[in-house]
Amino acid sequence: MQNTTRITAVAASISTLFALLPASSVAVQNQSYTGDISDSPIIVTATRTATSVDQALATSTVISRQEIMKNQDLSVTDAIRTITGIDIASNGGPGQTSSIFIRGAESDHSLIMIDGVKINPGTIGVAAIQNIPLNMIDRIEVIMGPRSTLYGSDALGGVIQIFTRRGQTTEAGWRFGSFNTQELSASYHRNDGDVRVGIDLSGERTDGFPARAEASDDSPYKNDSINLKLGNSFGNTELDFQYMGSRGRTDYYDFFLAPVAQDYTNSIASLNFRINTVGNWVSKIKLSYFNDDIQQRQSTDFLKTSRYELDWQNDIVIGAANLVTAGVQTYRENAESISFGSGFDEDTDTVGLYVQDQFESGPNQLTAGLRYTDHSSFDGKTTGELSYGFQASQTTKLIASFATGFRAPGSTDRFGFGGNPELVPESSKSLELSMRYNPSSVHRTRISLFQNEIENLINFVDPDGFNGPAPGQNENIDETRTRGIELTYGFRRGPYVIDAGLTYQDPRDLTTDRQLARRAKEKYSLTGRYLGSDYSASAELSYTGERPDSAFSDIILGAYTLLNLSATKTFGKVINIGLRLQNITNEDYQLADGFNTAGRSAFFNIRYINRR
Repeated sequence: MQNTTRITAVAASISTLFALLPASSVAVQNQSYTGDISDSPIIVTATRTATSVDQALATSTVISRQEIMKNQDLSVTDAIRTITGIDIASNGGPGQTSSIFIRGAESDHSLIMIDGVKINPGTIGVAAIQNIPLNMIDRIEVIMGPRSTLYGSDALGGVIQIFTRRGQTTEAGWRFGSFNTQELSASYHRNDGDVRVGIDLSGERTDGFPARAEASDDSPYKNDSINLKLGNSFGNTELDFQYMGSRGRTDYYDFFLAPVAQDYTNSIASLNFRINTVGNWVSKIKLSYFNDDIQQRQSTDFLKTSRYELDWQNDIVIGAANLVTAGVQTYRENAESISFGSGFDEDTDTVGLYVQDQFESGPNQLTAGLRYTDHSSFDGKTTGELSYGFQASQTTKLIASFATGFRAPGSTDRFGFGGNPELVPESSKSLELSMRYNPSSVHRTRISLFQNEIENLINFVDPDGFNGPAPGQNENIDETRTRGIELTYGFRRGPYVIDAGLTYQDPRDLTTDRQLARRAKEKYSLTGRYLGSDYSASAELSYTGERPDSAFSDIILGAYTLLNLSATKTFGKVINIGLRLQNITNEDYQLADGFNTAGRSAFFNIRYINRR
């Protein structure tokens, strides 16, 4: 691990380097969020520093707490389903495994974070977003395109970061509806001078419906979650502690249609220091722990990931035009698994050194970044990003971006069924050209052309050696390319809000010349809202085109159209009543072959809300 030693030595010198930089009267950006959907919202994920969606060069979407409430969304996938460039797959109903595909990349190429902590497990790679209660969420940021330069492995397709609640509020809620669904929730957050405290609680029970199309019995799901926050400010230092945990049970059906169940536990804990060392330098240190544990009830099989991480980020303004972000991100991960009597218990060590410069002068805007990652399972990996924006006029902005990304092979890839310890990282190259035309605060439009190429994709080689030279194990043999166009339009005038999006893409496996599984070529969405002073009404219409179910079959999942309606009404400024009608037309569709989806259903939500 000589590379690790060198990186650590360089990291240790960063503090000395920053101390020598000249002071500036320009303050480092404050990471705050307005939550006002009528303005361009503030995001953090695109650059690790706070900036508005309009100013960020990365294609970004923010879903605010207000939007989640007005839409009466039921899950994270409900909240992001209509975003252009995103495809969703699910193995059944509530609590079943859900997968997110961003711009044609694989589902394990989407990096998922909660308050800056990565929650992709080291075993199966797909984060358990189905277990995150919406009542704990303040906002969701979605960034399209590779972000490995800032966040390391897994961010080939994009990043989804969930920020949990804060501020001044007391809430209690009861949601109930179809499939015998019941959810109780409560939140309390308070700021008293320098002291910050907050807690969110949630308990959900549902009978669900049969996860498999051939099954007759329901697939129940239960989830109990807590989110605890404590913080204090000491002069120029802010200290925050957070613990978030979910545990419960998911019933489903195995390959042979036998009813089975699993117990799960997901948790994160973090300790965050923010130090305003001088007027132009902010240093942030995050120490975190992540745990993902799945235990099968009908056998001794299990999956478990535990990860300790240190992220030291430094933001410094140089002169009047440059904001430099540099730091070190390192983690130790242990992944364990037993499946059908065989398994593994493996440790993985990673150290990454990253630097990014955001430059702005007149109509010109430039973001350049570089990262070197030392990984215990392969040689070092270098990734980078270069984005240029030109403000052609007051209403028009032109952007060109190029970025690379990678995904390190997981422990299951290397030591599970068909495991191959010699695997190399999957890697991507992404190019995007976009134009944003915002003639006023009422109308906002964007057109983006993108191409994402991914090489060294890991695939299991056929026992007869049909797919490659080494039968019976995983190999870096596949290559994919997705080319596409995205169009979005937003309208905001008074209480009226319209959002429309169109995606046309060609997600293709260049090895077989086939369309990639569960990724549609066409997707359209249209959402309309009326936001009155004490009531709201929303309609959401979306169309998803046909797509293959798997690379190993000829099954085609049919196109489908969904219509969802929602409404809210506030009484006495503290009682809010919500209604969501889902799949109004009772569309019969599948997100994965052989797995059911919800038909026409209704859910009611009663909440006491007191924002101090």
